[in-house]
Amino acid sequence: MHERTRLNYQLISAWCGPAFLITFLIFWGFFGQNLPNLSPALNAIDLASRYRAHLNDIRLGFIVSLISVVLYLPWTALLSTQMARIEGDFPVLSFLQLLGGGLTVMVVSFSAFFWVTAAFRPERDPTLIQLLSDLGWLCIDLQYACTTLQMVAAALVGLADRSKVPLFPRWVCFLTIWCGLSFLPASLTGVLKTGPFAWDGMLSYYFPYFCWLCWYTIASIYMIKEVRRRMHPVDALAFEVQVHMAEAENKELNAT
Repeated sequence: MHERTRLNYQLISAWCGPAFLITFLIFWGFFGQNLPNLSPALNAIDLASRYRAHLNDIRLGFIVSLISVVLYLPWTALLSTQMARIEGDFPVLSFLQLLGGGLTVMVVSFSAFFWVTAAFRPERDPTLIQLLSDLGWLCIDLQYACTTLQMVAAALVGLADRSKVPLFPRWVCFLTIWCGLSFLPASLTGVLKTGPFAWDGMLSYYFPYFCWLCWYTIASIYMIKEVRRRMHPVDALAFEVQVHMAEAENKELNAT
């Protein structure tokens, strides 16, 4: 494959990050009624009524989320490629980041799948709708370690980067570790139904999700910069070749 084509695919993969972020906020967050999200203390009847009142929005939000979540995969694959270039032979941390990103997609997908199922038959027993809703939230909250693994692996490779222009500045790496660990309070969502550690609480939902959004946005910016930086010499070489070809054609025309 031509180098420029390879870099074009990498740039597309990098921009899949912002594309995923925007669709995730719009459809998973707003259409899916997760901003703000529903309290785990809500009784089954009120929860079922909430589903019925926003049925079309919930269906649209989570069905689109199940499709758009795949945008996280090319972004993760590119990050693994950039990390492997830093690690060299035996890129263990790059593979861990790749696995963590892939499992993150599965966790988010399964949670949305449970919520879509809850909205599929709104006339069903409210306790079953509550069960499916619980499964969705506990799935996405209690399996945060997959994403934390991805983030810490990326940070460790970034801290070991000794290139002239590192992929991530050191402050981004430390921020990544902090943001990855911010999910720890979500471990209590499997026990508590009210307060800051419940799945609608400040420490288990708003703070860690905000931290993740910050990390994902910053990482995407530096990944795009890295691809564009590698494009410059390729573009310069292509321009130089075109100039030489034009000069050669002019010489041939003058000779005739």
